Amino acid sequence: MNKHVLIVSPIPSHPQFQGNSARIFRLNRMFQLCGYQVHFLYFGMEGLSDEQRRAMEQQWDYFHFVQPEGPAAEPSFGEYFDIDDWYDDRVSDYVDGLCQKWSFDVCVANYVWFSKVLDVLPDTTQKVIDTHDVFGDRHIVAKEAGLEPVWFYTTKELEAYALDRADLVLAIQDEEKAYFEGITNKRVEVMGYVVPFQPLVVQKHSKVVIGYIGSGNPFNVESLRVFQQEVMAKPELMQQFTFLLGGTVCKAFNEMNEIFDIIGLVDDLDDFYRQIDIAINPMVGGTGLKIKSLEALSYGKALLATEDAMVGIDGTDAFHNFASVPEMVGALKSLSKERLEVLHSHSIETFQSYNERFINEFKSLFVE
Repeated sequence: MNKHVLIVSPIPSHPQFQGNSARIFRLNRMFQLCGYQVHFLYFGMEGLSDEQRRAMEQQWDYFHFVQPEGPAAEPSFGEYFDIDDWYDDRVSDYVDGLCQKWSFDVCVANYVWFSKVLDVLPDTTQKVIDTHDVFGDRHIVAKEAGLEPVWFYTTKELEAYALDRADLVLAIQDEEKAYFEGITNKRVEVMGYVVPFQPLVVQKHSKVVIGYIGSGNPFNVESLRVFQQEVMAKPELMQQFTFLLGGTVCKAFNEMNEIFDIIGLVDDLDDFYRQIDIAINPMVGGTGLKIKSLEALSYGKALLATEDAMVGIDGTDAFHNFASVPEMVGALKSLSKERLEVLHSHSIETFQSYNERFINEFKSLFVE
C-alpha cells in the first residue's frame, strides 16, 4: 500500500514563477517520486484561477482547497505579527475531516506561521514544518538593510513556540539549521531544493548574454540596483555583454532600469534560459536559500554570484562567491572565453554535488 502525505500550504504549487512555489512543487514531487500519494491542501492566499486548479488537480494525487475569508490580517502586535495571525482555523477543521478518511504517514506544513494545522494531526502522523526561511526578527533584519519589512515577520520567541508543534523541522540551508537548533529542541535537518539537471542549447548572439530572472521583492530590486550602478561605472562592459531581465522583478525595477533588456513575465523558464549564456545573482543580504542560483545551475548555466546568493550552496569556483557586487562586476572585465568554459564546468559540478546530497537526505528522512 502506498504511503500518504498531506502537504498544507498557503502558497500554490503552480505556476512556479517564484521561489516559494518552486520549492513547494519540488518537495511535493520528491514525495511523489518516492511512492507517496500526495494530498495537496492549498489555502488560497494568492488566489486560484481555473488554470491553476486544473494544473494542481492533474499534478497531485488529491487536491484540496480552502478559500480565505478576506485579506491577510494586520500584525496583532503592531511592529510584528503573532505567529498565527495569518492562519485560518477552517484549515484545521478541513484537515480534521481528511483525517477521518485518510491515514497520513506524514504532514508537511509550509511555513512556521502555518504550523497550527499540525495540532489537529494524530500522533501516528509525522509532523513536519518546512520553514522556507527565518521569520523571527525578520523585520529587524530588513530595517538594518535599509528596507521596509514586507510579508510576514515575527519574534524569535514566537517562532520557537511554533517550531515546537513539529516532530521534524526542515531548514533550507545549513546556517538556518543552526539558527533553528538554537531556539528549539525539536529535530532540525537541512532539506535543500532538488531539481532535475536540464541543460539547454543556447541561441547564438553577437554579444555574451548575461541574464537575471526573479520576483519583485525588495532585496532583489536593491541587488539589481547595485549591480546596474557598478556596470554603468564601467561602460565598456556594454560593448562586450547584453543584459537581460525577466520575471516579476521587471515591473518593480522598470522605472530605474538603464542597462537591461526587459522581457517581463515568462510563461516557460526554458525560454528565458535559452536566451542567456551566463546567469547572475548579485544578491545583497536577504535570508533563506536563493533558489534562483540553483535554478540557473540546473539549466547548465555558468553562474556569477555573491556570497549572499550562495548561502547553503557549496560553490566550486571563486566566481560563485564574490564578497561584493563591485567585485563581481569587476571580474566581468576579465571573463575570457577560456575562463567562462572553466566556470561553466565548475557550475555543473556544483549543481550535481548539491543534488546528490539532498536526494540522499530526503530518502533518509522519508523513505528508508
